[in-house]
Amino acid sequence: MQGPVITEIALIDRIIRPNRGAFRSESLPGHLIHFCTAGRVEQRSGGVIQRFGKGDAIWYHENESVEGSVIDPPWEFYTINFRAPSLLPPPLDQRVFPVSQSAMSHTKRLLEIWRDVDGSAVKRHLQVHAHLLQIIAEILPTDPENQRIDTPSQLWWEIETRLRACLHDPIDLRHLETLSGRSQRSISRACRLATGLSPMKRVKQVRLSYARGLVQLSDLSMTEIAMRIGYPRVQEFSRDYHILYGTTPSQDRKSGPDYQNKSN
Repeated sequence: MQGPVITEIALIDRIIRPNRGAFRSESLPGHLIHFCTAGRVEQRSGGVIQRFGKGDAIWYHENESVEGSVIDPPWEFYTINFRAPSLLPPPLDQRVFPVSQSAMSHTKRLLEIWRDVDGSAVKRHLQVHAHLLQIIAEILPTDPENQRIDTPSQLWWEIETRLRACLHDPIDLRHLETLSGRSQRSISRACRLATGLSPMKRVKQVRLSYARGLVQLSDLSMTEIAMRIGYPRVQEFSRDYHILYGTTPSQDRKSGPDYQNKSN
């Protein structure tokens, strides 16, 4: 038996989006699962159109861009963000699925434990991991074929894992070719299958997603953040950030994380 499946749990929360209308967002690094308890939504993620509502779960993986619309508000959901490098997500066309009442109950209890910071830290840690593992065990596809990822997509995730450790370096297709030992054509195909984007667009997305976490949750200057993700000029960083998120880094720092503004 190998080591722990879950290496880090970053966020557990309950979020309410009260209004009808369009939205644009980006999932967090690692695995992100929403458990919908009310509302109805249509969205596009990874090039796939998804429709879901009460009783459904939506599984995201590694900074997916999402555009959609709340059709029947309010949209209410539990959200869980965690890192599990050895755990493969469901295939893109199977990321939305109904969940059992048992899994939903475990999710509700998971949030209660996560928010209870007054008791034993060790006991809380063990209970949080135990409940999350139980949830994952219940919602993973039962067909072994659905628990594998196609080889081209896996190639891209392996490349991206290495890239995340060197986002400050210059990155182009030739660099990716050297890093992986595979042809640029194979890399491009793998990236499009895994994320729906070209490699360089995905690299930019990963860089800016990492930057957004630093903008909202750290005290680093914008110049320092730009350098950390490979932007030699802060003006270019601010421009691309505004194009992707619709706000400047400075404005985003003042607003804070979206889940803090929307949670209940």
